[in-house]
Amino acid sequence: MNTNTIVPRILLTIGEPAGIGPELIIKLAQCEFNAQLVVIGDGEYLKTLSKCLNLPLSLIPIDWSAPSVQHQTSSLYFVDLPFKETVKLGELSKVNAVTVLDSLHKASKLALQQQVQALVTAPVHKANINQIEPSFLGHTEYFASKAKISKVVMMLATDKLRMALATTHLPLSEVSQSITQEMLKEVTSIIDHSFKTYGLKQPKIAVCGLNPHAGENGLLGLEDQVTIEPAIQFLKKNGLNVEGPFPADSLFTPQKREAFDVFLAMYHDQGLPVVKAIGFGRTANITLGLPYIRTSVDHGTALDIANKNCASPSSFIYAINYAIEMSQGKLPQ
Repeated sequence: MNTNTIVPRILLTIGEPAGIGPELIIKLAQCEFNAQLVVIGDGEYLKTLSKCLNLPLSLIPIDWSAPSVQHQTSSLYFVDLPFKETVKLGELSKVNAVTVLDSLHKASKLALQQQVQALVTAPVHKANINQIEPSFLGHTEYFASKAKISKVVMMLATDKLRMALATTHLPLSEVSQSITQEMLKEVTSIIDHSFKTYGLKQPKIAVCGLNPHAGENGLLGLEDQVTIEPAIQFLKKNGLNVEGPFPADSLFTPQKREAFDVFLAMYHDQGLPVVKAIGFGRTANITLGLPYIRTSVDHGTALDIANKNCASPSSFIYAINYAIEMSQGKLPQ
């Protein structure tokens, strides 16, 4: 991470072209940012869509050798990546899924080459990409694979609440067997190291129990006693400020949110509904453990409203500003 860059250069992907990603890109281009924004996508399509939205848009080919410059409203720097067939809003295209995956490959490569200070992604349609790449599980796993990182951590953050996940896109039936002491030690250590990178010397981490009431002393399951608690004790002995396992149903009160810097949920739908209920539209998805900064929006492709010009760019704007602050060595509060 280069904290000496005067104007951070932030790379954007447009995600699923038939969804709201391109619309959001055009809308957020009208806003002010303390960064240079560079988008990977089909330049002609973005220009055509901007006319349909009745919003001005100037696209400037990026010169990577030139110094980064402050964002000017209604303009974007861009890397042109034409779609293979005409985009029909709301209708998925297997052919265009190839271009979507190609955009992620290019974005990963540019981030790994440190051409940009952060990467911010629009939502993709996993099932559509699966048609051409069956191993694709999502941005988080894809970028980790390209960076040759064995483990990263998915975290969603809004004002006063940060929620990391021990497991991400798994069927609920596979969660329990996937949670091991070693995995929890690794995930928590990644969180601790990442937060220290951004200025928190001793981040306070609260760990959710897996079962209702954190197992009720074994009455409602043994995982909390046998797996989660020993991992926490090991981490505490190694100097991490970590507590738990706590019953998840009473862990996210305002008082607890003030007491801890980050919460570790055991599975996707244990933690993320809380974050989105509190801050939907002002939430960023952050990948911890990558060799670069990556954030994303808190919503999906919204194919059902893609042709209605009603999508809000608030989450995308929040994710960009979160990435900008992180690029400057700060963790937004």
